[in-house]
Amino acid sequence: MTARVTTGVILAGGASRRMGQDKAMLPARGHTSLLHHQVALMQQLGLEQLFISRHITLQTPADLQHLVISDINDEYHDGPLAGIFSIAKACPQAEALLVMPVDLPLMDLATLRYLLNIGDADDRAVYFLQEYLPLYLPLSTRIRQYLEDQLTLATADKSIRGLLSYCQALSLQPANSTALTNTNTHEEWLASQQSSANHPVIERE
Repeated sequence: MTARVTTGVILAGGASRRMGQDKAMLPARGHTSLLHHQVALMQQLGLEQLFISRHITLQTPADLQHLVISDINDEYHDGPLAGIFSIAKACPQAEALLVMPVDLPLMDLATLRYLLNIGDADDRAVYFLQEYLPLYLPLSTRIRQYLEDQLTLATADKSIRGLLSYCQALSLQPANSTALTNTNTHEEWLASQQSSANHPVIERE
């Protein structure tokens, strides 16, 4: 348990156009879907709350629907910053977010815990290398206002890179860079599943 009221966020709101199907619904790591696997992984961190950022236009398994918070724009998904903002807005008591995209099938518990512990101890936004996500994000009044501005102003910067720059975030070196393997295409997904089969990660409390 962290010192701050930290809410876990799984970003699963995109259309998966490059994958050609909803990547969150692909079976993974012995679970019926990658989304189920990532929920199970994040639940081991002992966070105060855990939510899924998933746009209302996407189908969600019935057993996970109670965790879903959709974007404030119900017509289309406006990117990861929109998902982060919607959950921050829905959780006024949250003092920090631990944000992970769903499409990191090789993510492990140790990598997430390291990110969480460094961010909590330093009270600052932290991420790994140039990957930008996953991300630990303290939710000060200033950061909350920044998120709202980027989702409402015409001159907004909706990029995660812009958020990290604004926060003067710290970039960390991961102990296991394989955990950051991103899967946007069918070929990348197949490669990640082969890697998972050859080098299974054993999660421990």
